[in-house]
Amino acid sequence: MKYDMDELLKNALSAKEEPDYWLNQSIIKQIEEKENANMSKKNRRMRIPAVAMLTAAVVVAGSASVYAAWKYLTPQQVAEINEDQGLAAAFQSEDAVAVGEVQECGDYRVTLLGIVSGENLSKYAAMDDSGNILNDRTYVVTAIENADGTPRPDTSEDDYGEDPFFVSPLIEGLNPSIYNSVTMGGGYSEMVEDGVQYRIAECDNVEKFADRQVYLCVNDGMFYNNDAYTYDEQSGAISRNEQYQGVNALFTLPLDKSKADKKAAEEYVKQIEDEWNGNGEAEEAEEETAASEAGNAISDETDATAQAAKESEHWKLEDFENNTELVKEMELTADADGNYAYQYEISADGLASEGVLGKEELSDRDEENMAKCRRIMSGEDSQTAYIETFTLKEDGNVVLQVYKYRK
Repeated sequence: MKYDMDELLKNALSAKEEPDYWLNQSIIKQIEEKENANMSKKNRRMRIPAVAMLTAAVVVAGSASVYAAWKYLTPQQVAEINEDQGLAAAFQSEDAVAVGEVQECGDYRVTLLGIVSGENLSKYAAMDDSGNILNDRTYVVTAIENADGTPRPDTSEDDYGEDPFFVSPLIEGLNPSIYNSVTMGGGYSEMVEDGVQYRIAECDNVEKFADRQVYLCVNDGMFYNNDAYTYDEQSGAISRNEQYQGVNALFTLPLDKSKADKKAAEEYVKQIEDEWNGNGEAEEAEEETAASEAGNAISDETDATAQAAKESEHWKLEDFENNTELVKEMELTADADGNYAYQYEISADGLASEGVLGKEELSDRDEENMAKCRRIMSGEDSQTAYIETFTLKEDGNVVLQVYKYRK
């Protein structure tokens, strides 16, 4: 996979004055040290698997010693730091496309870095509402910056997320208010480093629509913004609303037209139409009834974890004490990013767990300071599940308690 270096360098930050040799050497050394340090960072928890960051750099020497720092990660590096070697390899394959296109919208600069699509590319499995694994996906990496050069808020800062963004593919001929990441199985992970906000957005594979124009929108807000774009129902074209004052970047995704599949596209559109109109729920109910009658009901193991999640959703500390058995308790301390990492084993029950609790997950707490988020794990038999709870203390530490639940 080749990068368009001319385009990348066009958007690079270059010095106004010519640095001498020793300054260049100092810059190169600092970049190498930063890369090595950042490669060892732990993952940062976000909506989808968490990631850390590293800064890549391009140093150019000509007849005059000129340097420029390209602040963006490659999609491959994002995947590697996310400990997702499969996706990293996919971004190195011939199917991946590096773009490097930049658009400025008001106070922000948005860069489309790259895209890749295919089956089973990531080790992080996405699931639909029914628990079915979605393995045929499109992954797009973007970078968002403040146009004035001020840094974006870090994920550990209180003002992080105060100006959210929505990133989604849009398809020519399909109403974007309906056909976007929300209905196309979308999700994302996000991270901030050196003032640049990166996002890996994923959704169902859009290559089936490659015979049409497929766009990528980046607008302000948490959902698709009808005011930010214009949809021509006659031609099916989607364009930016030039009168809109906020963020409404719109890129054209470079898809391989040979991968278009009209039949699959039609079936996919019908599926979303049925779900949008409510027909899908009736069909799903019929399928579930048929499966039950055929003896293919959901397993007892799934029932146990699902029942534990449902019952414990609004439990107080007293409810846990009365209905479960406390099998593990430990105190967690926040790291530099405000997240809480943990790892433990319960040898008697053959249970092991590790994870990272994001600072934002503690924002929704009950009057006892217990976070309303619950993490449920399957037990050693079909009747058992384990529930992890997190309680914030006044000193900023978190108490992790693990309860054993039986049907």
